[in-house]
Amino acid sequence: MTVGYICTLIIALIFMLYMDGSIGVMMLSFLILMPVISIIMTLIARRNLKITLELPDSAAKHQQVSAVIKLEKTTPLPLPFLRMNLHADAHFDVLNPEADPLPPKPTEEGNSRGQYQRKYKYWKKLRRTQLLPDTLPLCLSMGTAKTAEYRIRLHTRFCGSGEVSLHEIRISDYFAMFRMKIKTEVQEQLLITPEIPDLKANSALFRSVSTAVAASDEETDATPTHSASSMPGYEHRDYIPGDSLKRINWKLSSKRRHLMVRQDEPIALARLSVVLDFRRDHREIPLEQRLASEEQLIETALGFLMLCARYGYPCKLCYPDAAGEWTSFSIDDGEQLAVEAVNLLRGGFRPAEALAALPALPPALMQESGSVLLYFSANAGAETAAGLESYPALLYLVVPEQEAEHSAVPKNGSLWLVTPDRSLVQAGGEA
Repeated sequence: MTVGYICTLIIALIFMLYMDGSIGVMMLSFLILMPVISIIMTLIARRNLKITLELPDSAAKHQQVSAVIKLEKTTPLPLPFLRMNLHADAHFDVLNPEADPLPPKPTEEGNSRGQYQRKYKYWKKLRRTQLLPDTLPLCLSMGTAKTAEYRIRLHTRFCGSGEVSLHEIRISDYFAMFRMKIKTEVQEQLLITPEIPDLKANSALFRSVSTAVAASDEETDATPTHSASSMPGYEHRDYIPGDSLKRINWKLSSKRRHLMVRQDEPIALARLSVVLDFRRDHREIPLEQRLASEEQLIETALGFLMLCARYGYPCKLCYPDAAGEWTSFSIDDGEQLAVEAVNLLRGGFRPAEALAALPALPPALMQESGSVLLYFSANAGAETAAGLESYPALLYLVVPEQEAEHSAVPKNGSLWLVTPDRSLVQAGGEA
């Protein structure tokens, strides 16, 4: 109830007592009755109101999407003012670029109890009143129509599961004298698909992996077995440094005047496994920096798998699914990879505690002694390194470039870094 309204009541009361009683009674009755009617109509509208938020199922990075706010009511009474905050997390561009971010929450450390309480009250007031970069305040209304839609444009930024929510929803009466909180928080998620980079076959990591498995092939000299993407016949491809010389078709190479490799034998990367570790680093890191690092890992891992698929090299992709269990998937072509990219993002990166019961490596990989493993991780500390040292063969640990100094390398592996432009370089070496 506003101060102005109380002053108006006092004036009407004085008018009734000292000037004209009948007109004063009518004025006073009107001033009392109308807010009562207003609040009753507001309560009816509040009870019969339904608020929903709709987003597309998925969208590509750097794409514009619409968040649709739907208001539905079952009463013909007009809806008063509805105020709410639309919040979009760091997977999206900021909603208010010119707004200042909220200062850090005060702590008791270094403050007396009285100072802490004053600072905390001030911080709560700022959080309630200050316009924030990731929050858009809305004031909506509708007449006698029973449905209404409002569209808000959002721009996707990082791949992953983006979250959009409506909170602090309050309804006020027609005179804006009373505000009531609607105890409903509407929340939806949007799956933002990654951009798979076009990695080159002459990259240092690809050459290193090819050489490692080719050497392993020549040592074991196993009996040829044909993979799903390598049918017996006369299929050939261009030679890539690291391919076994035994697979070069010298006769065809002399005709083409460049080296050609047969694809009717076991291919060099048939025993390559790629693991995406979705454990988040528990260090205090700005959210945008964390999402950028995680995106680098996801997109570079998918780019490496796409490179293998493009050259007919089947690989195995392993990652923790949404249920927190290891999932393995054989990648034979680019279409399979695009489908699996959506599936792996449904779980995505999570706090390390959520995957604490999960072993560092899928148990099936521990039995593949002749394979080579690429392990992509944003949480490659000493604990992760200890879990990887039990792997029986060669291991490549891949981390974001900015996490290199916090990474521990297992004795059986080497450290490779993902740069912001999705290049792969060896730690201490050249691209």
